[in-house]
Amino acid sequence: MLVRTFTKENEHVLDPLAGVGGTLLGCSLSGRKGTGIEMNQEWIDIYHQVCDLESVPTQEMRHGDAREVLDDLAKSKTRFDYILTDVPYWKMDRVEKSRGTFKKVGEDAKGVFSDKSKLSPFNNTATAPLESLGKDAWKRSMKEIFERCFKVLEPGRYCCVFIGNMYHGGKYHLLNADIAGILADVGFTLKGEIVWYDVSNNLHLYGINYSWIPSIVHQFIMVFRKERKKKLTKEERNGIEKANINRIKTSGMRHEIIDS
Repeated sequence: MLVRTFTKENEHVLDPLAGVGGTLLGCSLSGRKGTGIEMNQEWIDIYHQVCDLESVPTQEMRHGDAREVLDDLAKSKTRFDYILTDVPYWKMDRVEKSRGTFKKVGEDAKGVFSDKSKLSPFNNTATAPLESLGKDAWKRSMKEIFERCFKVLEPGRYCCVFIGNMYHGGKYHLLNADIAGILADVGFTLKGEIVWYDVSNNLHLYGINYSWIPSIVHQFIMVFRKERKKKLTKEERNGIEKANINRIKTSGMRHEIIDS
């Protein structure tokens, strides 16, 4: 849906943190060209396995650090019409979940509530010292990646970022606000947010060690735009609008965004 909304057929979509290639699958199914970047070869292999299993055409998936690959893309003057990615939620792939026994009043405790996250690590430094996994380090890496994304995105086009908030160290972290600030510093303009309710998670009200802990069942899709330095002329706007109307008539699509 997002790929169809923010792009037209044959346009070029980038996912700098591609994971198992969800964005690329969307591109294949909607007639877009996709490029993904992923540093975990295991996830790249899963992407190709899914494509083979479902007979879906593969897209370009590059193995490596997003910062290095994006630098190469910028040097080759490769440009993209849309960016869609799901960023790592700080240290959620490493941190231990809330611990302790769980029980109801008048009942015996039923054991350890939870253990370590089952998510795969964001990078290959699973044994890195704890200080290297601090929030400031995460924010720096996100800024370094999106600075490079900004350079390869065409003016007037959009960047959508999936991000969820996190409870850690006894307090709630608004990672969506952090991402909004990071991309604003880079040069993007925040255009809005979409709240995505994850139906696979159940909403609970519970406490651990006599403290209330939030049940997080939603994520955010933060919508940003790389604004044009020069506004389109009236003739250019009219040309785009006519092209969009013709495309809607021929394809039956109802949710194109006019690139203005």
